[in-house]
Amino acid sequence: MVMSSFSASGKLMLFGEYLVLRGSKCFAIPLNVGQQLTVKKKKEAGVSWKSFEGEECWLAFELSSKLELISSSDQKKASLVVKLLKIIQNENPELTIDNLCFTVNLDFNREFGFGTSSTFISLLSQWSGVNPYLLLENSFGGSGYDIAAATAHQAFVYSVKEKMIGEVNLPKSITNHILFVFLGEKQVSAKEILAFKDKEVSSSQIDEMNSIIQQATTSTHIEEWEKLMVKSENLLSSILKVPTVKDHRFSDYPFEIKSLGAWGGDFIMATYRELSAAQEYFINKGYNVFYSYAQIVKESTL
Repeated sequence: MVMSSFSASGKLMLFGEYLVLRGSKCFAIPLNVGQQLTVKKKKEAGVSWKSFEGEECWLAFELSSKLELISSSDQKKASLVVKLLKIIQNENPELTIDNLCFTVNLDFNREFGFGTSSTFISLLSQWSGVNPYLLLENSFGGSGYDIAAATAHQAFVYSVKEKMIGEVNLPKSITNHILFVFLGEKQVSAKEILAFKDKEVSSSQIDEMNSIIQQATTSTHIEEWEKLMVKSENLLSSILKVPTVKDHRFSDYPFEIKSLGAWGGDFIMATYRELSAAQEYFINKGYNVFYSYAQIVKESTL
């Protein structure tokens, strides 16, 4: 039986959240977890689809050879996939979307905000040959940095206009002092993006973020990195009119903390000097899901 396999990496944005939507650069990392797609031929007409998170099948549906929905476990989610398949069919009419069985396997918790949607878009693009940014624009929206991360091999700088600008090698003097902590309150990116549209952002604020990112890409000391975290947090706090996550939740933490992605949920980045002490602090605060940089980031970025 003919089978094709594809893989896409999850992501985290370290600097540039929100402002990347207004033209600033952002600084992101690909993760060593992600999503995989296998496509097999089948004898029966139509399309079979199953999406798994570990052993759990969270989406299953059947389509006719005309991509009409026959049955589904979640009509809303299935309809979005159908929409994307029809776009693919329109963009690449030579691709036959029939007699196919799709299996998608996610190896991280969907609540983490690591890029369930972006890895999915990347997988469909890799399989079909259709531009992933076009698929993103017609589905979930956003800056597209997560699309770039899905096939990136190490940390990188990105902008909406230029896409992948350059790769970055972060030194261990920084990465050995970074912990990613899950707050347990997943944010809906599309909703946060919509809310941000009403915020006023000046060109000087965009310039300030770009300066922070430029310094971050060449930073060699954790103390320098921490100063950039504080600058970024204060900048976004003034724009969003929301207190920084450290002021709001972790004011007694001895080092620095920065929000990642949509403020108020998902993961934060915390610096530390002793990993065990940092882990103990967050456990005592009720946060027991965390990863060191080395645990979660693609090996080539270390």
